[in-house]
Amino acid sequence: MEHAKNVLIIGASACGAKAASRIKRLRPDYRVTILDQGRYISYAACGIPYYLSGKVREFDDLLKTTYGRIRDVGYFKDLKDIDIRTGVRATGIDRASRRVAAVDLATGEPLAFDYEALVLTTGAAPKTPPIPGADLRGVYHLTTLDDAAAVAQEIRDGAGRAAVVVGGGFIGIEAAEALRLRKWDVALVERERQLFPGMLDFEIAALVQEHLYEQMIETEVDAEVRSFAGSDGRVTRVITGRKEYPADIVIVATGLRPNTALAEAAGLERGETGALKVNARLQTNDPAIYAGGDVVENRHIITGRQCYIPLGSTANKHGRVIADNICGRDAEFAGIQGTFICKALEYTAGATGITETQAARLGLDAAAVSVCGFDKAHYYPGSQIVALKLTVETGTRRLLGLQAAGKGDVARRIDVAATAMRLGATVDDVRQLDLAYAPPFSPALDVLITALDVADNVAAGLMRPITAGEAKGLLENGDGALILDVRSDLEFRRQHIDHPRVVNIPLETLPERLGELPREKTILCMCLLGLRGYFAQRILEAAGFPDVRTVEGGLFLWPGKDDLA
Repeated sequence: MEHAKNVLIIGASACGAKAASRIKRLRPDYRVTILDQGRYISYAACGIPYYLSGKVREFDDLLKTTYGRIRDVGYFKDLKDIDIRTGVRATGIDRASRRVAAVDLATGEPLAFDYEALVLTTGAAPKTPPIPGADLRGVYHLTTLDDAAAVAQEIRDGAGRAAVVVGGGFIGIEAAEALRLRKWDVALVERERQLFPGMLDFEIAALVQEHLYEQMIETEVDAEVRSFAGSDGRVTRVITGRKEYPADIVIVATGLRPNTALAEAAGLERGETGALKVNARLQTNDPAIYAGGDVVENRHIITGRQCYIPLGSTANKHGRVIADNICGRDAEFAGIQGTFICKALEYTAGATGITETQAARLGLDAAAVSVCGFDKAHYYPGSQIVALKLTVETGTRRLLGLQAAGKGDVARRIDVAATAMRLGATVDDVRQLDLAYAPPFSPALDVLITALDVADNVAAGLMRPITAGEAKGLLENGDGALILDVRSDLEFRRQHIDHPRVVNIPLETLPERLGELPREKTILCMCLLGLRGYFAQRILEAAGFPDVRTVEGGLFLWPGKDDLA
């Protein structure tokens, strides 16, 4: 057997703790030491928003194992024989002598640690935009347990006050939810023109934004944050190019940057994203030094390109691969798909693979289709609508991406699509999947299968789709298009698009009322979710109408809710 190695790990969060634990399970004789400059180790950072909201009741719950033991220095030493030195900052790596210089932050004492294998899991730090007033008291990030403790104290001291969240990614959305559930007045500002920029296409993100509005979270997109203003050194307002928001606290959630300074100083290479470059075995350009978690970039399985998408799930997988390789097992990390999911009050939003926007930017020959449907049998109590958007490669029909949002079970559809895409499945492959069905869990044809059937209809030329946004543009900017709403009279009277070129002819009466429609105009068929609109399109085409389209997702995806009466 290979001699017992001396393994040094810098960083005791998800990847570092996972790698250490796996190493000791594979090779109990290896000596494993972890250095971490913080006081908390191996904690559930992704649970912080739910602690703030009160869903997770106790601070220590974020530090506990599944059986209730707190993961502290004693836990790792007693159970796993792993030495963890907290409050110790690594300051340099001497690759020639395989030695790490460090300092005890409490005493200032210089320290040195030798290694045969070194693992860098130094994580990422929050990006801090150059906004005047960012150093005021009451301005927080939300990435560490120290952040969580400070914001929790603010919440306890000031229920019902005002908060502003800067950043509309999933950390910002989760922070906004937590504060709103604590009865704070919340505003969310995002510099891009939509929420979840770079993660969702506009129409899916717009659903989430509309839901936040319904839940009394004011949202400003395409926002220029000019300054944080304060009084007596504490923040009181957030000033954008359009408005001033009162702010007793501010949460800045504008993304993360990898902590690469230590590695760069040692001559380790960064990749094209700015994060550390590693091979499939998660080795840096020094074979004795591994790296994983939020400090490294990953290969995107769908595009084949490098990307930086820091997630706890990925970090844990990295830890296992690193440990296997250190212990002599040949392991590789294949890459990621950008899969994420986010709770936004009563909504869930998620995606896997690439969006239509990303496919276009990459120059891929791809098409997209949006479909809405129920997550359970529509007659089963508690069934909810979810909106799906598929991205499909033209020609190969390979599934490139799925986005989803709604009150229903989004996670199941994202997970099925992520699995299928990981195996290189096509539309036809996934349509034939034998998914679990019973009314409490799914319609007889799952909404994902329905979406793939729609994509098949589009590819075959049977359905001629138009997005709700495109339909809105035609309605507002020209006189050649007419929207045919084929819902029932009662549905129409309850809510409809308030425009003179929107007419209501229920689907059941459409064959006998074709004479009421102008044949020289473009007719856009619409219902609540899209299915009846497609039926109407086929009826009109069979009757010789020359230019008929189906509005994808129907009224559920209509982007201008102010248009509705």
